[in-house]
Amino acid sequence: MEVSLRYSSAPHRRAAILRRIELDGYVAAADLVAELGVSANTVRRDLRRLAGDGLVRAVHGGAAAAEEAATPFTDRSTQASGAKLAIAAAAVRHVEPGTAVALDSGTTTLEIAKLLPADAGLTVITHSLPAIAVLAPRPDITLIGIGGQYGRDTRSFGGPETLAALEHLSVRTLFLAATALDGSGVYGATPYEAETKRRLIAVARRTIVAGDARKFALSAPIRVCGWDAVERLVTDAVPDGFTGVRVEIT
Repeated sequence: MEVSLRYSSAPHRRAAILRRIELDGYVAAADLVAELGVSANTVRRDLRRLAGDGLVRAVHGGAAAAEEAATPFTDRSTQASGAKLAIAAAAVRHVEPGTAVALDSGTTTLEIAKLLPADAGLTVITHSLPAIAVLAPRPDITLIGIGGQYGRDTRSFGGPETLAALEHLSVRTLFLAATALDGSGVYGATPYEAETKRRLIAVARRTIVAGDARKFALSAPIRVCGWDAVERLVTDAVPDGFTGVRVEIT
């Protein structure tokens, strides 16, 4: 018979929680109940204490690795603006007329939304509120906006409603954004964000990552996917020795 390990000592429990988050970037409260052999109320108290001490970040259903406060969308949109415009211009060349395109939430994918070709018979699917606002006035585009819980830092929708809405859709090309990149793949900042990206990848026939070189210098706690899930990376530069995926340098 399998017996869960009961952590009667609060410091030992919290240390175990921190180790788990350090390894995985995120832990669900329900998993901690089973793993630590304690009640849901005890887990919630531990997570509140760790979050209050600044050691983890409380998220829906669990906790994630602590990180610096997210840079507001308006500030991120001005960072590396020239590179983002060049990346967007290169990315839209891969849009095929008469197909469905998905736009992830991000400042570079917003630039892609602005540059989508006219009268190409496109259907665009996105959970990004700024992209929806850009595309809504265009009569030449069939726009499918994906709702859910609104995130002010990313100006996008996420959560179970967003995932459910994406489940039965299909797109030809996904333009995927990233919080961070490295040799092993694409990373996101929160569980909701990462799961939305994974669902977008699942419904797309091909995935193109659009991100500037600064992403290789940043870190994020949750791995979204490996490079094997991506057709190409459109960027302005990559680190020496990077061989993860086909790269298109702008």
